[in-house]
Amino acid sequence: MNQKKSHAISMKQVKNLKGITNLAEAIILQSLEDIWTPEYNKETREFFSGAGFKICSEIAGLDTMKQFKVLHFIGGKSNGRNFRVH
Repeated sequence: MNQKKSHAISMKQVKNLKGITNLAEAIILQSLEDIWTPEYNKETREFFSGAGFKICSEIAGLDTMKQFKVLHFIGGKSNGRNFRVH
């Protein structure tokens, strides 16, 4: 007997997804704060130039233009993936 899989999302799953979204947003916001702190500047720039920012942005629901704006705000190059090290 074949049973159809339910594709409906339960409220518990929605809450878990919202929690993950909130976490991704918090990581980005904390990183924006940390970039101005000398002790965390290098590590934070590595976050923004690597896959971490891309992953968190996608989870948080930032489209490419919003990602670009964040990178531009912190001094990123126009390609949105690499940026200058001050």
